[in-house]
Amino acid sequence: MRWSWLANRFVVTFGGALVLAGLWNLYIAFNDDGRITGRVVGPDGQPVEGAAVVLSERTLLVAQPKGNTETGPDGSFRFDGHRLHRIYIEARKPDVGRYGPREFRLYFKGENLDLEEPLRLAGS
Repeated sequence: MRWSWLANRFVVTFGGALVLAGLWNLYIAFNDDGRITGRVVGPDGQPVEGAAVVLSERTLLVAQPKGNTETGPDGSFRFDGHRLHRIYIEARKPDVGRYGPREFRLYFKGENLDLEEPLRLAGS
């Protein structure tokens, strides 16, 4: 009888919303380093070393480059410290091919993004 107020629909509704908001903010706190990682592979599926990877932000009229890097021997790349929400990633290497640009929309600014599928270069 003393704890019956906990079963009140207002306590359940607003308490549940508070718990969800707290969990969401906790998730953000552990996933907002601004890290983007991925791999670049060629048309044959093999890693491409030295491919140029460009990170861009879409503005009202154009895509504005915000960072670039080159892939390592295993085709991997990494961007650190971005504070973007809507990003475009493209990759290219002369005589191998190009990828993108492809848009990625993140849930919050600076969200970490680990690309599970590699960026596959195609054409020249």
